[in-house]
Amino acid sequence: MIVDNDPGQVDTIKNALSHHEEFELLSVVTTRETAIKQITVGPDIVILNPEVLKQRTLSRFIHSLQAKSPSSRVMCVLKESPNDENAISDIKAGIRGYFKINDSPAIIAKAVRSVHEGEIWAERRILEKAIAKPMLLPETLQAHVPGLPPLTNREMEMLTMVLQGATNKEIADSSRISERTVKTHLYRVYRKLRVKSRTKAIALLSHA
Repeated sequence: MIVDNDPGQVDTIKNALSHHEEFELLSVVTTRETAIKQITVGPDIVILNPEVLKQRTLSRFIHSLQAKSPSSRVMCVLKESPNDENAISDIKAGIRGYFKINDSPAIIAKAVRSVHEGEIWAERRILEKAIAKPMLLPETLQAHVPGLPPLTNREMEMLTMVLQGATNKEIADSSRISERTVKTHLYRVYRKLRVKSRTKAIALLSHA
């Protein structure tokens, strides 16, 4: 579903997705109210132009959508890159990513596909800042990720630092080990989490 009152932007998005058979456009709506009414069609992805909301808050809109279609993920289409503070605020409000309308068709398609697969589509620095505050305590990890194989103390330590936004080099310096060893530990952590990358781990834990 596309929620956008700018016909030019709608055409750009439709053209970007039209070359990929896995995408099916269920509807295009131009107002917040119509989006909430039509969300019952159950779209996997809602592409939102925030300007449609006018004075309404983003978090309230997402809550209204997901009350009727819990599995729908909302991402934003923007005219320009948001500043870090606004991007982080949007992610914490429930946005699963954003792309710029002047991005290439390939990037737009990749963004939508990534969000559909459970990732958060945003710059890495934004993701790391977004989860910088404690979102998931390591000791409660088992409760939040059912069936998770036990993590070793070292793996818990690595995961904690990832959630705090540390780079591999910063983790290596703090733990007095090589970056290669850090990568080995994180590979094991990601495998236990059943994800393939730091970005996907962040997306998973931001849901918990």
